[in-house]
Amino acid sequence: MIPGSANSLLLASAAGAAGGGYQIERSLRFNSADSAYLSRTPASAGNRKTWTWAGWVKRCSLATRPVLFSNIDASNNNGFVLNFLATGELQAYEFGGSTPFNVYTTSVYRDPSAWYHVVFVLDTTDAVAFSRTRMYVNGVQSTLTTAVSPSLNYDGFCNNTQLHAIGRQGNYSANYLNGYLADIHFIDGQALTPGSFGELDGNGIWQPKAYSGSYGTNGFHLPFSDNSTAAALGTDASPQGNTWAVNNISVAAGANNDSLVDSPTNYGTNTGIGGEIRGNYCTWNPLRLAGSSTLSDGNLNSNNLTSLANEGNIATENSGKWYWEVSLSGTVLGTPGIGFKLVSSDNKDYPGYVAASWGYYGNALKRNNIVGGGSAIAYGAAYSSGDIIGVALDLGAGSVVFYKNGVSQGTAFTGITGSPCVPYAGPLSTGSNITFVLNTGQRPFAYPVSGFKALCTANLLSTTIITSGSYTGNGVADGPFVYLNGVPTAMTVNGNAVTFGIDADKLSNGFRIRTTSTTFNQSASTYNYSITSTGDPFKTARAQAN
Repeated sequence: MIPGSANSLLLASAAGAAGGGYQIERSLRFNSADSAYLSRTPASAGNRKTWTWAGWVKRCSLATRPVLFSNIDASNNNGFVLNFLATGELQAYEFGGSTPFNVYTTSVYRDPSAWYHVVFVLDTTDAVAFSRTRMYVNGVQSTLTTAVSPSLNYDGFCNNTQLHAIGRQGNYSANYLNGYLADIHFIDGQALTPGSFGELDGNGIWQPKAYSGSYGTNGFHLPFSDNSTAAALGTDASPQGNTWAVNNISVAAGANNDSLVDSPTNYGTNTGIGGEIRGNYCTWNPLRLAGSSTLSDGNLNSNNLTSLANEGNIATENSGKWYWEVSLSGTVLGTPGIGFKLVSSDNKDYPGYVAASWGYYGNALKRNNIVGGGSAIAYGAAYSSGDIIGVALDLGAGSVVFYKNGVSQGTAFTGITGSPCVPYAGPLSTGSNITFVLNTGQRPFAYPVSGFKALCTANLLSTTIITSGSYTGNGVADGPFVYLNGVPTAMTVNGNAVTFGIDADKLSNGFRIRTTSTTFNQSASTYNYSITSTGDPFKTARAQAN
């Protein structure tokens, strides 16, 4: 068994001990650069008029057109696609044939910080045209814009004897998914509601539940729980045995392992070893990219080209002991800096440049140094490509210890106040080409530190949502991101009411400005925001619709 692989009996026991209902053990990471996808060609056709697809998705990139589920014939002329549009809508369409269809949501789904539950239903036997295609997100039916509706009793291309794919568009080498999928169901011959796959808990949060119905000829259930081999990830857990082929997905130990415990359900016991407790995990934040940085591998790899830093999208509590690891890969040019910052800081400069961030540097200009508030102090050993830096942040004591390959470099800073904090990493010098690989516990730590917790929603205790503050405008449509530890449901900026989906996106962990209007986002201007109504705290929040 590889490190971090699952024992189903132990996990069942842990889930029961947690007092929860249905628990999702693992997710599968799809990295578009790897051309990762699953594929299957049914031996016989199922019901082409009526079927249901359901699954959990955590988005990574918002600028592309990622495919969740698709099929296409051998000539590449006829097929079905379920995907997100680049503008954030969910779309389902067929192309080719005599009566294709095309529908998409009026809402947009641009929240990369948590999990969406998506259900799509095709039922061309429905007498009402606009009811023949239905979409649901987090248990709520989405309003659809219908470019073309399927005709009554139309036999679609999906569920036929042609190639089906999860994570890309049929057999096209395009539109690969960049994100995570979990607990996928396909029900052949039934038009179901989300209630077959989930339910609201006592706090009104949409939670998964065990599906108890039949699957039909080509139905399947992919829990991704068996990661003993890469091929085992495609195992169908339904009675039908409709297992999928796994392509360009790895279960190798370490950073290349695409089987992770990043899950829509919070459960388990944290012992500090990583790869154990389930929940929504911290990644690099795609809404706070610095300069020409790029993210990959489920937003766990950050490639930095300038002297700016990227930060994580989940903050610590303002107390407690937190641990994560950052390793370096590729050819390290320039001076890598690894550390953390206050989540309230708008700074993107290299770690330690201002008082609200701290960093440990590996070589060259600040070799063997730590930096806090712009002042360099000699510290520890040099590090470079292949080294793993552990960050053990004790916010009760207000101190941090950095580790190099499991060896403590001693207490770096004391008197740290103003938390909560987020992981933070970047190079000191322009012209660098450094990849920072983050592990906040979604896989086993290389060098765990006893008594410290993984940075995961299951370990968050606070339900307090920040309700006021300020941000600096940047004058572009991909505007500032502000961390709140929860969902804003109504807000004003400088006294002006915000329309979500137009002026800003509400997110599971805060908000992002989406306009160039000077009312909300003039470059270099300061804006004061007030959250007048709040939704769920980040600990339990689902990814948001706008």
